[in-house]
Amino acid sequence: MDKLSITSIEKTTIPYVEANDTSTLEQVFSPKRFFLSIIAQLSLKLYYFHEARQEHYKKVNERLKRKLNPQPQHEEVDYTSLGISKEILEGVILKIHSFETQRMFLSQDVSLSSLAKELGTNSSYLSKIINHIKGKSFKNYVNDLRIEHAHQDLLENPQKRKYTIEAIAYDNGFKSAESFSKKFREKYDIYPSAFLKGLVA
Repeated sequence: MDKLSITSIEKTTIPYVEANDTSTLEQVFSPKRFFLSIIAQLSLKLYYFHEARQEHYKKVNERLKRKLNPQPQHEEVDYTSLGISKEILEGVILKIHSFETQRMFLSQDVSLSSLAKELGTNSSYLSKIINHIKGKSFKNYVNDLRIEHAHQDLLENPQKRKYTIEAIAYDNGFKSAESFSKKFREKYDIYPSAFLKGLVA
């Protein structure tokens, strides 16, 4: 009786263990689990890539902020080399400062002759003065003012970040998005589209 009982227990136990082992193996090596594991790994990699990208944009933006210098430059003026009287020169310099603070450079109609007329001088004097005190041509001087303003405006005004590149260009005195993007890239080593992505992210 005892022997029969043991045999019957063995017969019933072995298939149970084998079945249990098979189902465990199927669970461990399940294609579904393998697929989910791959998805999880890819998701983690994408997450870390996204975080690294955001960190890169933060560093770029910090570098650009440090580059921006809104303070006016005070340089020694050599009156004799310009052939312009001290009184005229100082008067024009004050008017140039006013031109900058009032952001008159944002107008697309600003030209050397129109600004000279506005400042009460002539084009030749104004060109010489800007070349001397700013170290650049009138065109580069105005474009730099526009680019610096656009950069600062985008940093400080989240609403402006929703504008298209073309709208930002027009808003800052440029006649085309291409010329604006080119000048922005020259000054800040990044295209405005990439700069905007970094700000929005």
